[in-house]
Amino acid sequence: MATKQKNKSKKEVKKKIAAKKEDKNIAVIKELRAELDILKDKNIKLLAEFDNFQRRTLIEKDKLKKYDGYNLVKDVLPVFDDIDRTLDHKDEIDSNSILEAITMINSKIGSILSKYKISKIDSLDKEFNPNYHEALLQQESDKEEGIIIEEYEKGYLYDDKIIRHAKVVVSKGKK
Repeated sequence: MATKQKNKSKKEVKKKIAAKKEDKNIAVIKELRAELDILKDKNIKLLAEFDNFQRRTLIEKDKLKKYDGYNLVKDVLPVFDDIDRTLDHKDEIDSNSILEAITMINSKIGSILSKYKISKIDSLDKEFNPNYHEALLQQESDKEEGIIIEEYEKGYLYDDKIIRHAKVVVSKGKK
């Protein structure tokens, strides 16, 4: 009978140990679930924050596109004012004064263009280059073949990108 009691008490001890382990496991599981819930909340908040960031970035890009030329237009407006003032006084001034006004306006426009990295393509007396020039026609001249002898319209670069090709007349060669 003593061995039965010993077996019974061993079983009870084992049950108590198993119950304690189970309680510990349950506690660990509850702790892990709580930690998982916290991480899920953080993840959801992070995703929402990222969505908001993307939305704000798209809105900012749209605004930048919409008002892309704002500063250029703002810088050009004084040139239009100068033109208007010149036209307002056209009866009072002689041709030299008008020429001076046009030269001043041209200079202002040139400085505005260079501020925005826009430059003229220097073509006259240069070799024809189809990357920068559009040949309107060829003429015989005193210059070598392929040299630009006349420029109908200036070409322009925006940084390193062509805005407009220069429209030119190219020499056929010596007469």
